[in-house]
Amino acid sequence: MNSDNAVTFQWHGAAHYHISHKDLKIVIDPLYTRLPGDKPHLTVTKDDIDRIDYLLLTHGHLDHSWDFPYLVARHSPEAYAPKECLLALQNARPGSGLDTSKHHALEDIKGKSFTIAGIEVTPYQIGTEEIDFWFIRSMFIRPWVHGKPWAIPAGIRWLTHHLFCNCFAYHFRFPHPARSMLYFGNLTGQVDELGEIERVNVLAIPYCPANRKWLQQSQSLIERFRPDVTMVHHFDNFLNPYTLSKYMNLDSYRNAIHEKCPTATFYFSRFCEKVDLARIAGA
Repeated sequence: MNSDNAVTFQWHGAAHYHISHKDLKIVIDPLYTRLPGDKPHLTVTKDDIDRIDYLLLTHGHLDHSWDFPYLVARHSPEAYAPKECLLALQNARPGSGLDTSKHHALEDIKGKSFTIAGIEVTPYQIGTEEIDFWFIRSMFIRPWVHGKPWAIPAGIRWLTHHLFCNCFAYHFRFPHPARSMLYFGNLTGQVDELGEIERVNVLAIPYCPANRKWLQQSQSLIERFRPDVTMVHHFDNFLNPYTLSKYMNLDSYRNAIHEKCPTATFYFSRFCEKVDLARIAGA
């Protein structure tokens, strides 16, 4: 493929991707700032990124949006996010001179396409994920187990900020050659508004066992959109020291998902590795 037409992906952990195309950088669900006590796989910080041209959020949970205000203020990108997140951004930085003309509330444009250098992007509203009680319990127990009680206030903030925020998926149509990707930052069974999408080349979903229905909903999305390849991102170490081993045990995930979807093809994202879309789609 001509390098001018290449689309590359770089996964930064959790649901955080960088997509590069025609010298433009698109960032989805950025998460550089981790909770106290964390030992993330990332070696880069939010200050290391050179620029962001487009910044997309799927929803406002802090493991998707914690660094959103900082990155918007620093890079002034075209920002697409739930209305609640944009209002919080303006309230947090009054008089900062933010260019709000570049802020787009997803509730106002859902189902409508916008273009990024030939990439057609359409946001669709989806349902929220169902958080299991073990996850909430562990957020309070594990900091004590690991001798890091000062992490508890950050966990409380995670639970109280944008918890019931509207959630969205993004449908991408890439040029040269034409391929499509449906990107989910969270798992859900509520996808009625995506009825016009029959199938996609790449389905991007998280492995997020905090959702008690993760296996059922993963299977449902794969069977519903019949992708050539399912690209999986998992929630690495973002809540260390809370994170239980099941977050990191991808062998168990692979076995469970293959049992439910034996004919599906999977691509597992790797930390900070730049990968061409053609390689992912051909997995």
